[in-house]
Amino acid sequence: MAAADHAQPQAAHSYGAEALTVATGAAGGVLFASLHIPGGAMSGSVIAVAALSAIGRAAPISAPLRISALVTMGVAIGAVVGPDTFANIAAYPASIAMMGLCVIVMTLASTAVWSLVFGWPPAMSLLASVPGSMSYIVSVSLTMGADAAKVAVVQMSRVIFLVTILPWIIVWESGGHMGAPAAAVVDTIPVLLQTIVAGLFGGWLLQQIGMQGGMLLGALIVSGVIHFYGLAPGRAPAWFLNGGQILLGAWVGSRFVGFDWRLFGAICLGTVAAVGAAIGLSMAFAALAANFFGVSFGTALIAYAPGGQDAMMVLALSLGVDPIFVSAHHLARYFMINVSLPFLVAWLRRQPSGAPAGEEIQ
Repeated sequence: MAAADHAQPQAAHSYGAEALTVATGAAGGVLFASLHIPGGAMSGSVIAVAALSAIGRAAPISAPLRISALVTMGVAIGAVVGPDTFANIAAYPASIAMMGLCVIVMTLASTAVWSLVFGWPPAMSLLASVPGSMSYIVSVSLTMGADAAKVAVVQMSRVIFLVTILPWIIVWESGGHMGAPAAAVVDTIPVLLQTIVAGLFGGWLLQQIGMQGGMLLGALIVSGVIHFYGLAPGRAPAWFLNGGQILLGAWVGSRFVGFDWRLFGAICLGTVAAVGAAIGLSMAFAALAANFFGVSFGTALIAYAPGGQDAMMVLALSLGVDPIFVSAHHLARYFMINVSLPFLVAWLRRQPSGAPAGEEIQ
């Protein structure tokens, strides 16, 4: 009985901390959106919850809320699908090939920053620079004598930087004219609820076959089919879209729960330089794609951005660029990285480790 009595306050405290985390994310999202900051609902939530994590008050986001965020955004992204959605589909193969080259160049450039400028061992520099599959990368770092904590910091910070910086770059490049246009027709509550249920089922199916990001992608596909065939009349309501962005932002920000911020400060300059190099190269490739493939610079930039599949798809929707084009490219990037990672790791294991296991790498 005593153990049960002790567990109950802990659970209540956990729910209360999670509620505080979500409320803080909502406050940050609403504030940024009210200030007309590009992508403000998500970026404001990310920054507010990261700040709450820094003072030790944030809690991890539980599975039901994570699923809610992913299904909400999948349904909202799928709702933009219509007869003209795939106008750029002929450009997909060539653009995806360019994106693959961009991933390689960005990874090598970031690796060079860590290795040549900051003196990290080559293997550790490369692991910190691969744009995706953070859990796998960190686990590999642990077995190779690399400083897994520092690799994790760089990988986590990359998404935070992208969410907060890319909207400003896109709006600056477009002369301040970016932004999702208001939809003339929005889905009614009954139609929205039916689409959510169908999207939840679609996401569950993809998760069962082990698809990374399956919940969001499944909901996106189901919602896209429903809207393409006119079974739903319009787009997702603004409150629905903003709510999903706030939840997703709170989830991203909560990844800093229990984080050693002194470690972030120690490698902040290198992280900014390495991620900045990757963003600069993605901008160059995006400019080429806009010139050769007829897509907007903003669409190409988010599609070529180094990682954060879910966040980039949501960002595309909030900024009014083609989210289907972005989704196709990030899905291709996911497969490219996960197919090549085992070969990359096997090659790294044959190289000098650069530091024995447990040795601190400065």
